[in-house]
Amino acid sequence: MKIKFFIGIQRARSAYKGTDIMLRALERVTARFPNETEMIKVESVPFTLYRQLMDGCHIILDQLYAYTPAMNALEAMSKGLVVVGGGEPENYEIISETNLRPIINVIPTEESVYNALCDIIIHRNKLPQLSADSRTYIERHHDYLKVAQEYIDFWSASE
Repeated sequence: MKIKFFIGIQRARSAYKGTDIMLRALERVTARFPNETEMIKVESVPFTLYRQLMDGCHIILDQLYAYTPAMNALEAMSKGLVVVGGGEPENYEIISETNLRPIINVIPTEESVYNALCDIIIHRNKLPQLSADSRTYIERHHDYLKVAQEYIDFWSASE
């Protein structure tokens, strides 16, 4: 089974989000491991199609310069995709997460992304656990009912 890597590109914001760097690293990886990888590169498609194309993937590359996962990464994690992008230690500290580390954190260089992607391929046996951890992370920290209750509790305490 090939590992499917998903990267969504908005040309106008590519440098701002680091997609340009991530794409170069991913292209190198797919050239090095053509029998083990598949790249799904999506540009300027309707959001419904974007989500459908993401559904069949294992890994999403998103937000190279971020400290925490953004909405795109969170949605992908809810589907069990593994995120390569912003997952700094501060992200986990803010939400008091001491066990789960589902996000493959990279520093904003092509080499860091390339090495992380190669590591995924070499240690592909870790993907099922990272996928499960991604779902658990969302359930634990981003469940809509839990988040709504936290807002209610905060507002109630402020009165």
